[in-house]
Amino acid sequence: MFMQRFIGLLLFLSACAPLATPTRLIPPTREPTAAPTLTPTLFSEPISPLPASETATPLPSATLAPPVTPARISYDKNPRALLIEADISGGFAPTPRNAHVTAYRLYADGLVVFAGERVSPASGLDAVVKTGFVSEKEIQALLNSLNQASFFSLDAHYHPKPAPTDMPTWSITVYLNKAKNVSVYAAGFQGTPQNFMEAFGRIAQTRPADAQTFAPSDGYLQATLAGASSDFGANVPIGEWTNASVKLADAGEGITIAAPHYAALAALVSRQYPNTLFREGERVYRVRFAPNLPRAFPLTDWIGPIVSAPREFDGRTFEVVGYYRGANILGEAQGNPPKSKSDWVIADATGAMYVTGAPPAGFDLNSPRDVWNVVRLRATVVYVRLGTSYLEARRVEKISVMIDPTPTSALIANADAAIATVKSRYPEVAKIGKAKAGIIGGSTDITVIERSDGWDLVFWEGWDDCPAGCINNRYAYFSVKKDGHLQKAGEYTRIHNAATNSFAVTGAAMWGIPKP
Repeated sequence: MFMQRFIGLLLFLSACAPLATPTRLIPPTREPTAAPTLTPTLFSEPISPLPASETATPLPSATLAPPVTPARISYDKNPRALLIEADISGGFAPTPRNAHVTAYRLYADGLVVFAGERVSPASGLDAVVKTGFVSEKEIQALLNSLNQASFFSLDAHYHPKPAPTDMPTWSITVYLNKAKNVSVYAAGFQGTPQNFMEAFGRIAQTRPADAQTFAPSDGYLQATLAGASSDFGANVPIGEWTNASVKLADAGEGITIAAPHYAALAALVSRQYPNTLFREGERVYRVRFAPNLPRAFPLTDWIGPIVSAPREFDGRTFEVVGYYRGANILGEAQGNPPKSKSDWVIADATGAMYVTGAPPAGFDLNSPRDVWNVVRLRATVVYVRLGTSYLEARRVEKISVMIDPTPTSALIANADAAIATVKSRYPEVAKIGKAKAGIIGGSTDITVIERSDGWDLVFWEGWDDCPAGCINNRYAYFSVKKDGHLQKAGEYTRIHNAATNSFAVTGAAMWGIPKP
């Protein structure tokens, strides 16, 4: 029975449309062996106390607790700062990390990036990406609901006994003055905290009312040498790297792939999914290709394994990309500084560790303002007795991270102003102009679709034999509201592959452009 409810819960969380906001939140009866029902997140009245039984008989008014006045919870408004992250990962045949869309990410300026309907990872990602903004009022309501659900009193890990196999792990992390992370393996089985499931449901349903689809237009490529072709047997699937514009030998430290090469490379990697080995000449590389999602910088995943098996990694040197956390400001690293008070912490996608050696210039060990800066660290693992270790820095550098600004409230008067706004925010379309009337062989154009609340804009560029209609085409779709809100809605490309005499198509056409 609990397995049926668990599957139903997964289906529920994959739905895109937010549920209606209730005016009264009644938590379900607690059942220790079943996945609890998730309740909608936002509410307009204080939460009532738990019902005394499963009956619908209301409690006497004399026994009701006084109304709870939501407190204003302070947090860093830095747009780089993650405020809440929730995800479901692992389990039987998990999706590779590079293709996985995190279930929910809320940034401190209100940006929400979340997973929509599921799709095949062969498309590049395992889910449609949705984005939008929530208000300060909605953020405060969500934080208060987590506090009232006693989320912050939960332990860090929950694991049922006996443990079922091949089940996913559910996790929630909230970043306030400290990072609070709770993970539950096999959520819904006996031992799953009721308030964790309530918290997850409230997070999952705090979605922007105007959420739109985001289509990646660039990605991160990293190639690690795996050996010579002769080192692999005939049964090992190895793809041929046919993208002549990008050499794997040049991507050892990671490079950004942007238009016009992104679409062709994404199609090449997707055809090889789930295998990641590619041959370039006589060398074989293990390729990591991750489409760039809003504000999701490609962090490494080394620290978690190192923390789990420190003796095994003793003396090995790694390139770690992660957030600078100063003197363990968010409390993520275990233990104390290994050598001195000047030791600092780095946190990548899987964990946090102390580092000895000078941090990048200009960073303050004790300033919360610096904890969302990204650094690249080359360091050697040093094992310490009692099963702990730290990183000894060899080289460290700050990485610049560009952040799209939050939409402003400045009014946009007309379509020309909307076009100018898009060009100022998205340099890849800055040189695209409207086609001149009567001109044959043009290679750019802008289509304006009038809406009651603004404009939908389609930026088109073509290349190769444009007098005959252009062989290759790229369309970028933007929605601009009169109140100043701007959203990139998608991208569609159709690029000819001369080697196979076929077209690589990515994304989907929108608003009837181009015509089918």
